[in-house]
This record gives sequence, C-alpha cells and structure tokens, in this order.
Amino acid sequence: MSQSFYDRVSNSKFYVLGDKLGDIIILSFFWFICSIPIVTMGTASSALYYAVHKRFHDHSSTPGHDFWHSFKQNLPQGVALNVVLLLYGAITGFNFFVAIWGFRGIHMPSWYAPVAAFLILPFLCAVPYTFAYLARFKNTFKNTLFHSFTFSTMYPGHMFLMLLYMILSLAIMIAFFPAILFLPFTCCYLCHRCCEKDFAYALMLKQKREHPELFQDGEPAKDGEDEEEDEDLDDDEDLEDDEDGSEEEADEDSDADSDADSGEDSDEDPEEADDTEELDD
Repeated sequence: MSQSFYDRVSNSKFYVLGDKLGDIIILSFFWFICSIPIVTMGTASSALYYAVHKRFHDHSSTPGHDFWHSFKQNLPQGVALNVVLLLYGAITGFNFFVAIWGFRGIHMPSWYAPVAAFLILPFLCAVPYTFAYLARFKNTFKNTLFHSFTFSTMYPGHMFLMLLYMILSLAIMIAFFPAILFLPFTCCYLCHRCCEKDFAYALMLKQKREHPELFQDGEPAKDGEDEEEDEDLDDDEDLEDDEDGSEEEADEDSDADSDADSGEDSDEDPEEADDTEELDD
C-alpha cells in the first residue's frame, strides 16, 4: 500500500515539477558559487552546460554529480580559456572606450573607432561557443578556440542570439539578485538548444565526408542511423586536430597496400577508422 502511494506521488505532475525546479535551483546555485572567483566562470559555465546536456539528452538523474564531474575535468583548460578571453575582452573593450570617449584628455582620430570595434569581434565570436564546446568535446586549447570561432562564423544568427541571452541574463541578475536561482540554468538551456543543432550538423557533415556510403540522395542511410548519431554526440568524444588524423590515415593506407600485395580481395571494405571524432580545422 505504501509503495503504491509512493509511486502515485513520485509520478504526479507536482512531484515532477518540483524535481525539475530543484535541478534548476541547484545547478544555478552551483554555477554562481563557482563563478565567484571570476577566473573559474568559464569552467562553471562549461560544467553547467554539461549537466544540462546530460539532464535533457541522456535523462540523467544526478545533475549535481554531472556538474562537479565536468568542473573537475575541465578546470585547467577552462581557467586558461577564461583568462585569455577576459584579458582580450578587457583590453579591446578599454581600447574601444578610449576610441569613442577618450581617456584623460587623450582622443583618438575618428577613423580609429571602427578599427577598435573590429578588434572586439573575435572576443564576441569566441565566447558563445567556447565553453559549450569544452563541455562536449575534448581538444587542445588552440583548436577549442579555433572551432568555437568557426561555429560562430558558420552560424552568426545563433551566435548573436546566444550573446543576447547572456547579456540579458547578466543584466537581470545584477538588477534582481534572486534571479540567480534560475536564470543561469535558463540561459544555459536556451544556448544548449542552439549549440546542439550546430554540433550535430557539423558532425553529420564530417560523417558524410568520411563515410559517403552511409548517405543516399543527400540523406543518411536508415540502417544504423540512430546508433551512429548517438556515438557522434557522445559526451566523451575526442576531437583532435588534423595532424593526428593524417598520421592515422597514412598508417591505414600503408596497411591497405600491404594487404593488397599479399593477395587479399580488393573488393573487401577497409577497416573502419577509430571511433574518435575529429573536426577538421
């Protein structure tokens, strides 16, 4: 009797709603606490993105554990990325301020203002995707920035939309501090909806380039499609640069040549590449 009562309660709409609100508050609070040192704000944002992805994509029931797992794993690289972006943003922002309003009686020529505004663009293009990319893929410091910038240039609409989410969220949290309990999660969820579409499409294009036999008439083959898509969107997916990939392809070519010399059937499909995904620079 008690078990059936518990089942009814746990399956009720109010219980489900309370569970979701609890996840929102917990993850938003974790993000705020980890963002206080400023230099760890990027790592906290990456961990929040990872927890949101696990919550909605993998239906994880341990959002707090997912957050701290990602935070610890990406802390060194996240801090480095955060410091670089903060320094670059501060320098170019101050430069733009001086170009427009001057500084201590120093005024720049009128033509310098567009130049100062142009220098801010790399910062604005890198911020929306950098820490989402860090949460979803493994890569080097250089390639993480490069791929984040590439995604922004490929999807400028999503980039500006995510920047708008971030700016509005920060402005509301500053004006109304209790919003800190739900706005970080909300902003991350909205950005997640944009980023995952872009990541999935980029991986699909790469798979189409590397395995054209899986696609028919411009659409992926139905057999095994869902399983391969899930592998592409794995959270532990390792995205390395092209230099490592070229060495692996060279080894595979040499193995294929040696097999051909030994008299193996030429119509046999070559051995599939390692599951490790790569986004070409």
